[in-house]
Amino acid sequence: MVSARAVFLAASLLFVNPAGADHGIGVLASEYVPRNEDEAAIVRLIRTVGECWERKDVDQIMSAYAPDATQRAWDNPDVMRDYQGIRNEALGAFRDPDLGGVRFDDWIHRIYIANNTAAVEINQRFHGWRRDHYYRDVWMFLRREGKWLLFRYDYEPQPPFLPQ
Repeated sequence: MVSARAVFLAASLLFVNPAGADHGIGVLASEYVPRNEDEAAIVRLIRTVGECWERKDVDQIMSAYAPDATQRAWDNPDVMRDYQGIRNEALGAFRDPDLGGVRFDDWIHRIYIANNTAAVEINQRFHGWRRDHYYRDVWMFLRREGKWLLFRYDYEPQPPFLPQ
């Protein structure tokens, strides 16, 4: 008799693509199947940031970030923003009437975890300001007191990887 765990494992290997470098643009964060609890926590944070941008909920966005987090500025890629700067940037975007409806589609390309740090390669399509914007991201996480937090968010624009 085959155990339920063995059936689940076999089904996961056959029918679920958890992502990786050889999988094109990656796997949508909403469809990514974490391989362990650390990945599950990290993917929840990635989803939280995107979903809360769509709802324009700055407090929930910031709940994913460490207090000493940094992020590349959207309006100036040579500048890194601190926690308050990240918050202010989001609030400024949300006040902009031209922003319109926001949609984040994050494709997880690969997750690297080493002890209490993690890096996630993401291909991203961000819809705002009436068009799609494409980015290649590296999100870095730290585990502090048993909780994963977004520590650094770095990105660069890239050509569209999906038909427009």
